[in-house]
Amino acid sequence: MAPILLGLATFAQPVYAVPVTLTLDNPHQTIARPASGEIVLNFTGTVSFGHDFHFEEAELDFDYNSSSTDGIPTEFGPVDFSDANNGSSLTGVLFTAEISSLTDPGLYGFKFGTKEPATLSIEGADDETFVTVSRSFSIRVTNGTAVPDESSSALLLGVSFVSLVLFQCKQWGECARSRVRWKGSRRLMLRA
Repeated sequence: MAPILLGLATFAQPVYAVPVTLTLDNPHQTIARPASGEIVLNFTGTVSFGHDFHFEEAELDFDYNSSSTDGIPTEFGPVDFSDANNGSSLTGVLFTAEISSLTDPGLYGFKFGTKEPATLSIEGADDETFVTVSRSFSIRVTNGTAVPDESSSALLLGVSFVSLVLFQCKQWGECARSRVRWKGSRRLMLRA
C-alpha cells in the first residue's frame, strides 16, 4: 500500500487559487443615444486578489468604432481596486462610458487604430509574480427613440385591436358573400 501512496504523492500538485480575477456583469451593452445631452453607462463587475496579492495597476481603453473615426470616452468608476488586496474582493461600478447625442450609431469595441477589442486590464502582484487579467467590452449605440408611456401603449393596443376586428369582420363578410355566390353558382352548374 505504501508504494501506491508514494506514487500518487509524486503526481499530486499543489492547488493554487487564481491570484487575480476580473468579471464584468454585462460587458457588451446596447444603448439608444440620447436625443440631447449625455448618458453615462455603468459597467459593473467584481475584482478579486488572491492571498498575498495586491493591486498594482489598471488600464482602460477608450472605446472606438472599427474605423477609429469615432470613440466613446471611458473612465474608471468610484471603486478603489486596492480594497480587494490580500484575498479580498470588491464589486461595483468598475468604469463608465459617456454616450452623447452626437455619438454616431454603431458598434464601439476596439482599441484605436486596430481591430483588437477594447479592454479593462487589472494587474496584481505578490513578492515574486505579476499577473494581469483583461476583459473586453463593447457598446452598440442605436438611434434613440422616446419610450412611450403606459397610456400611449394602451391606446396603441386598443386601436390595433379595433382595426384587427374591423378587418376580420370585413374579410368574414366578403368570405360569407363569396360562399353564398359560390353555392349559388354551384347550384347553377348542377342544374345545367
